[in-house]
Amino acid sequence: MIMSSKEAVPDRPKSYTVQVGANSVNFSEQKTIIKALMRPRTNRDDYHTMSREQQVNLIRLRTGHNRLNAHMNRKFKLAPSPTCACGQEDQTAEHILQRCPLLDEERKEVWPSPTPLQTKLYGSRQELEKTTTFITSAGLIV
Repeated sequence: MIMSSKEAVPDRPKSYTVQVGANSVNFSEQKTIIKALMRPRTNRDDYHTMSREQQVNLIRLRTGHNRLNAHMNRKFKLAPSPTCACGQEDQTAEHILQRCPLLDEERKEVWPSPTPLQTKLYGSRQELEKTTTFITSAGLIV
């Protein structure tokens, strides 16, 4: 028995409703909800509102993949020693941001009171800007 194309495919309703808990949601509302969930976010976090240069400096400090002596010596053998110019310890992001005696004055100008490393690298936009300002004022290339 041969069926015509109209007989083979039953008529589909143009709209249907799904019961979700006590609420019912029709097809067009479902489509709107799904599209809204799939849209990219319009609001951005503090890190993503900064300039590209600031973002690069922060990500390099956060990951340790930077141009400080510790990384350049261990990874690429491009620095003669991993030690900081102060001679006290390896030149890492933590050392530069927290303890290097050569940068005490610049550090106290930016952070008058002791500030944890976590706040300097992952804090609010204001804290992140302080970190990038410190790196620039210290003349460091990260």
